[in-house]
Amino acid sequence: MTGHNQEYNFRIVLFAKNEDLNIPFIIERLLRNYGADKIIAILDGNIEPTVRILEEKKVKYIQGPNKGKGATLRTAIQNIESDILVFMDADGSHNPDEIEILLKPLINNEADMVIASRLLGGSEELGGSIDNSIRYLGNVLGNYVINFLWNRNNKMISDCQNGFRAIKRKAALDINLKENGFPVEQEMVIKCLKKGYKIIEVPSFELKRKYGKSHISKIHLCYYIMCIIKNLFRE
Repeated sequence: MTGHNQEYNFRIVLFAKNEDLNIPFIIERLLRNYGADKIIAILDGNIEPTVRILEEKKVKYIQGPNKGKGATLRTAIQNIESDILVFMDADGSHNPDEIEILLKPLINNEADMVIASRLLGGSEELGGSIDNSIRYLGNVLGNYVINFLWNRNNKMISDCQNGFRAIKRKAALDINLKENGFPVEQEMVIKCLKKGYKIIEVPSFELKRKYGKSHISKIHLCYYIMCIIKNLFRE
């Protein structure tokens, strides 16, 4: 699926739902290494406080459909005309200094999608409480099932659910994502495997979110399971 000797441009896509407390921190971190023109925020929830901060920093934004993370990421894929899209959350858990590590295999045409793996690099979130432990267990089980069912040509994928990743937009458009909620990252992996796109993982250390609580709860485990079941019957 990959080509050779091709130059790529990229955009960093920040997913933010009611993250006005965290946005200043993550934007400042990104602006240390990238111009404001490289960053686009995709906003859900109450966008007004976040918009004011982004406008002050001259960072562009797109208002999502407010139907969940999956619907918001589809909005980004459809509307941001860039060869490579780097997806990251705006809660401060993803390290902007790792973006170059995500980009390198794509720019060198070694992969079509690169995932930052918490299972390889460590996490402050996947442990320490019952909810986090359930999330960790669900992640591990989901990875195992996806690798067993669909991963025939790639090295075993350890973190199908992490939202910190980079993908060639051509591949992102081709896989025709359907999920509206958090399982969209899992769906992205499954459909890339089905289409024969090459996936690489790089170690990434996940920090605790800076402020606020995660939007993921125990009920989302059911949604991840349903995503796998639905994709058994989808092309």
